[in-house]
This record gives sequence, structure tokens and C-alpha cells, in this order.
Amino acid sequence: MLKKIKRVLKIEIFVSILVLLILLNYFIMFISYNEYVIKLIFSLYIFTILVFFVYKPLNFFHLKITLIILMIIVLGNPTYSWDAWTIWLFHAKRIFFEQSIIAQLDGYAMWTHNDYPVIAPTFAASLATLVGGWNNIFPKLAFLLMFFPPLILSIKIFNVRYHLLFLILTLFILNLYLINGLVDGLVAIYFSFSSYLVYDIFVNKQNSFYYLFITFCFFIILSLLKNEGIVMVTILLSIIIIINISKKEILQNYKKIFFLLFSLIPVLIWKINCINHNIKNDYINYDMLNILTDRIFDYNSFKLIFKFLILDTKFILSIIFILIAFNFTKNKKIFYFSLLVGMSYIFSLFMVYLMTPFDLTWQLSSSASRIIMSPVFLFSFFGLLQIYCMKEKISQKIFQMK
Repeated sequence: MLKKIKRVLKIEIFVSILVLLILLNYFIMFISYNEYVIKLIFSLYIFTILVFFVYKPLNFFHLKITLIILMIIVLGNPTYSWDAWTIWLFHAKRIFFEQSIIAQLDGYAMWTHNDYPVIAPTFAASLATLVGGWNNIFPKLAFLLMFFPPLILSIKIFNVRYHLLFLILTLFILNLYLINGLVDGLVAIYFSFSSYLVYDIFVNKQNSFYYLFITFCFFIILSLLKNEGIVMVTILLSIIIIINISKKEILQNYKKIFFLLFSLIPVLIWKINCINHNIKNDYINYDMLNILTDRIFDYNSFKLIFKFLILDTKFILSIIFILIAFNFTKNKKIFYFSLLVGMSYIFSLFMVYLMTPFDLTWQLSSSASRIIMSPVFLFSFFGLLQIYCMKEKISQKIFQMK
């Protein structure tokens, strides 16, 4: 038992160091582009990953070999995705050459979504700074390296056998989004693991400083990945408050809640910078209420959104999976929590699409398959977690009988 506790603590420390370095890199570059400090931070990040790979007590060989293979694939393939070229790597390239994290706020190339947060492009620019040059392949590796904290945390959640199942699900759902230079895969995995951490702290009563710190850092990273990350963090914070009010534990947990609320400050600072530089958002710039009013009473709009989101093949499979898991495990806590988080986000997606100033069919066809990936991964993750928790309970009962 003591050995298991030590192992869990080591995993939490590894993850804490990695997320702290990601955020430290972002904040240092936000203050001043200091080449030597940036190189030091990224070198420490790579060193920590290398320590994880050679550290025998954390011997999840299948995860380590998978990550190595993914890194080789990333470095051996050019960037072909249009959004990866024109948004994420373009922003990273501007940060690298102009040595400024707010380079995109000059209004140039507005079609590249200059209002998007830049924690991922910043990380890619830092890798280019460490290497000492830019090309259109290796900076993409930085996006893959940002998957490491949640993936390393996953070995604390599942044992080796179930972790292999988790890894298979991850590769099936995220697929090319692990390596193609887009951040949608990062959004999906940080959303799911942030949700899990909220569940473990406020529902399972997990009282760990490192856990709370990792949750705080995950919230910041998630909110700074993409605009939908802000919505996700807001949903999770709202659910935290709802859970604590319903259980009458708001006074008991108010320090934790206030601490996590501070995770929104970095993205608020970014948005204030956007406003100060007159960088506008596609949705906020248009007459949202009139568009919403026109579409909310239009049956065809709902039908179209339902077709692209709810009838997505992977989404249907994830719903079937979590329902089957619940049917066998009867774990109401995990099931209802994941349902609350997932359905809240899907409702927000419906509202966003109803307010889009663009042609609805075009908007859905160009983004729905990427956007729905987050709830797909969420439901699949919590479905597997239900099965694993049931297996652990059975194992504990058998052990006690002996």
C-alpha cells in the first residue's frame, strides 16, 4: 500500500513539474522574450520527460513506446492541415520571428483568428528558440509534447491492463489530432482530465495539494488553448459551485473554489489585450441576438446541428459505451457527473452554432467533427473509468476475504 502511495505521489510530482513549466514558459514570454530563459525552461521540460522515460518504477512501457513512435511520426511528416498552417503554426512563427507573444494583435491577417489564445503557439515558438531556427515540421512537435502531462497522469488513474485500453481509446478518438499541428486534440484531453480532477476532488473527496495544483494548471492551459476552452473551464467551475451548494459544502471548500476561480485570470488578461488592440471575435462582432432569435425558432437549424453533432458516428459510439458501462456498473456518481459536464458543453455548442454569423451548413461541415471530439473523449474516458472502478471494488472485496 505504501509503495502504491509513493508511486502516485511521484506521478503527481512529474505532472506538476511539466504543467508548471508550460505555464512558466507562457508567462515569461508574456512579460519579455528572454531567449536564454526560454531555452532553460524548455530544456528542463525535455529533461523531465527523459527522466520519466528512463524511470523504472513508472514502467508503463506501452505508453512510452507509443509516445516515442508519435514523436518520430511528427518529425517525419510535413504540416498539411490548413488550420495548422494558417492559424497555429503561423501564430507560432510570428511569435518566434517577432519575439513577442502579442505579435498577432497588430491586426495582420485577421482571417487567422488573431483573438485565439496562444499557449500552444508559444510552446512551439519556444521549441524553435531552443533549436535556433524555424521550419514547418519540428515546431509541431511542441504540440505533441503538451499531451504528456495528462497522458502521464493517466497512469495514476488506471492499472497497466486498463491503461492499455485507455491508450487504444485515445489513439482511436484523437487519431491524427495527436500529430497534425491542430490543438483540438489538446482541448479534448485537457477537458476530460480537468473534469476527472474536479470529480476526484469534489465528489470523491480526494484531498491532495498536488491534485488541486494540477487542476488549477490544467484549467489555465485549457482556457488558453482555444476559445471553447474558456467555455469548458466556465462549465467546470459552475459545476464545482453547484456540487458544493447542493451538498452544503460551500463553506468547507470555499478556499479551493476561490483558488480555482483565479485560473481564469490569464485568459482574461489575454482578452483584455485583444480589446485594447481592437482585435475582435467573429461571434461578438455581429448582431448575435438577432441571429439567435432568427435561428432558435427555425426547426431546420436544430435539425442541421443535430445531424452534424449528435449523429456523429464516434459520438454515438461514446454514448453507447458509457450507457453500457453504467448498465453493468451502476456507478451513479461517475455517470451523472460525466453526463452533467458533457451535456452542458453540448448545450453550449448548440447555442454557439445558432449564433454563428456564417452559413450554418458551412460552419458545421468545417468544424463539427473537430468540436464533437471533446465530448466523445469525455464520455469514453468516464465510461472506461466506471468499469475500472467496479473492477477495483471487486478486487478489494476478494482481498479482504482472504
